Amino acid sequence: MLLIILIPVLGLALAYIVNKMFPKAQFRGYDLLPFFFIYACHLITMHQKRPEFLPYGFFVFFFLVIVIAISDAVKNKNISLSKTMRKIWDYLTVNTIFWYLGLLFLMI
Repeated sequence: MLLIILIPVLGLALAYIVNKMFPKAQFRGYDLLPFFFIYACHLITMHQKRPEFLPYGFFVFFFLVIVIAISDAVKNKNISLSKTMRKIWDYLTVNTIFWYLGLLFLMI
């Protein structure tokens, strides 16, 4: 139960340290957060003894990512792969944070 809270806090602390150590890097500390939040979501579902919907959630996420990538490709005829991957990873970060908060809310 304690790991459910400590793992995301550890991820946030590590993100802060990475941002302080490499302030001008393209790789930001918050890029590490999905790994911590995904595992915390897994622990919450195991604690509740409920089916885990993470694979389905990520299937929906990647479906939406494909839709966004195609819409960007239609709008911008020259699309940069690195910018697209950055946008996809940012969506994944936000998605995992909201997923974790939602599962925490449901657990309470």
